[in-house]
Amino acid sequence: MTGEIALTFLGKNIPAIGPKFKSKEEAVECAHNYLKMFSWASGGCKRLPVKLFFQKKPCGKYTLILKGGDVTLGRLEDLDEVTSKRLEKGLKNCLFILTPFVERAGGLECLVLTEGLGAVIYQPGWGNKWCT
Repeated sequence: MTGEIALTFLGKNIPAIGPKFKSKEEAVECAHNYLKMFSWASGGCKRLPVKLFFQKKPCGKYTLILKGGDVTLGRLEDLDEVTSKRLEKGLKNCLFILTPFVERAGGLECLVLTEGLGAVIYQPGWGNKWCT
């Protein structure tokens, strides 16, 4: 997951974050790849323990890293400080949704809302330390 990302909040501060695509077909394929990746990494079990953290880059931007055990499941590159702080605030609920977005003339389409495609990540006890 590299390139431009989008962030929105669903319900009561549940962050939905993921890469932006110009093509809906590419976005849907990305969402299906998430599901395959989580299924593979968890041995078919839907309860994959994950770690999520921010890594500050020398340029001042952040990388969001998602790990399952010792395996890096995904990275969202080049988050600015405002986006990373908003996401960090939303992560206090220990829940977020990893989903692709599609660029449309009227704005962005969040596939978890329109197609039900995304991975819900919940990890109680993440605590308040997000940056490494």
